[in-house]
Amino acid sequence: MRIATGGISHETNTFADGPTTIEHFLHEGGHPGLRRGHEVIETFAQARIGTGGFIAAAEDLGMELVPLIWAFPQPSGIVAQDAWDELSALLIERLHSAVPVDGVLLDLHGAMVTEELEDAEGDLLARVRDVVGPDVPIASTLDLHANITPAMVRNANALVGYDTYPHVDAFERGVEAAQIVAGAVEGRHKPVAALAQIPMLIGPPKQCTLISPMQDIIALAHEIEQRPGIICVTVSGGFPFSDIHDVGASIVVTADGDADLAQSTADEIAATMWDRREEFRLDLVAVEDAIAQAIESGEGPVILADGSDNPGGGAPCDGTVMLKALIDANAPRSTVAIIADPEAVAGAIAAGVGNQATLTVGGKTDNRHGEPLTLTGYVRAITDGNYANRGPMYTGMPVAMGRTAVFVVGGVEVIMTEHRAQPFDMQAVRSVGIEPTDRLIIGLKSAVHFRADYQNIATSIHDLSTPGIHNPDVTLCDYQHVRRPIWPLD
Repeated sequence: MRIATGGISHETNTFADGPTTIEHFLHEGGHPGLRRGHEVIETFAQARIGTGGFIAAAEDLGMELVPLIWAFPQPSGIVAQDAWDELSALLIERLHSAVPVDGVLLDLHGAMVTEELEDAEGDLLARVRDVVGPDVPIASTLDLHANITPAMVRNANALVGYDTYPHVDAFERGVEAAQIVAGAVEGRHKPVAALAQIPMLIGPPKQCTLISPMQDIIALAHEIEQRPGIICVTVSGGFPFSDIHDVGASIVVTADGDADLAQSTADEIAATMWDRREEFRLDLVAVEDAIAQAIESGEGPVILADGSDNPGGGAPCDGTVMLKALIDANAPRSTVAIIADPEAVAGAIAAGVGNQATLTVGGKTDNRHGEPLTLTGYVRAITDGNYANRGPMYTGMPVAMGRTAVFVVGGVEVIMTEHRAQPFDMQAVRSVGIEPTDRLIIGLKSAVHFRADYQNIATSIHDLSTPGIHNPDVTLCDYQHVRRPIWPLD
């Protein structure tokens, strides 16, 4: 069977400054950039992502994959319309050249917003459906932070969302999506999907599937998947930093030819999640309190999660609030990963390894994540910033932080990079010569993903209350377009 595959993804933080341009999609540091045709297979054949799952499953299922394009830049601001128009036209053009196909497998995120479209994925799925016709099965993987819309469900037979946050099952969900499409092509089932949107905006720490209540909701979904007639259940926490009508949590159920069963089951899970909404409230810690507790205990590593400046959710990754607090507290054996500041990196390189320097670090993107800090320290290391993930999330995926410097101020090591990159894998610090298990405090620009690799070594983890455009406290966001009423705003 011939199966077309590809994807254009982006997690759009509509509160972020500046557009996401075509240049970001083509070759932004930290992500592979645009891949065309067979480059998709070559790049992701061994990667633990959705497309990697498609590739692995294809051999077992007797699929001939016809790769279109793949692009996924770092999360950032609203996607420029000309970028979307160019990339989506390229995917559709290649799909026209590929037909006839027996099925379509897409690897999407589910939270892309362009200058003219609140629902880019819904637009793309509709255009794919127009090309292949009503009878060709279409399935797509989705991030657990997808803002799932009626248009997305209407134009796909199955939407297979990640079951984990941190996202350690992207590969498995790719395999599952491929199996659903193969079963539909071979006539073993007829997947039909239904959506239940839940009027809830959930801060990222409470979407973590390692802890209750989200852990319990996922467990319920897995139980329900064992019922007769149910093919797949997707629980999405939503991406609350997209200020759009359809933002928020949702449930998609795919049933075997029974749309009513799919809808009633989705409504059942949605009602359970809604009933437990108060359990999704946050418990954030002041950065000064977290540091004081860590120093008093003397046992590390203590992880400080600066989710408000998480580049994995569109933040600039140059916020200084956590760094300043560590320096002010004279915190020993501490590391901050990372501050994305190409100007400071250039200054460190000019000073040279082993030499003292006075640098202005961070706070240069906007005034919402802390002020620039003028710091005197010494340059311990300079690297090319390249590594591959070794932890359980996106294992094997290459990361390019750009030129990287380790700048030491007192007892605090600052990993400074040219590019934004979420340091959820311990290779981000090990690649510059820092062993995380030797540190008392590690401050990470990450909301939850770091837990996949760091949780087993951490003596404690603190979700910080810091300012920023990815602030876990969604009640502080200036929403203009969300549907109302919605919890916890109302």
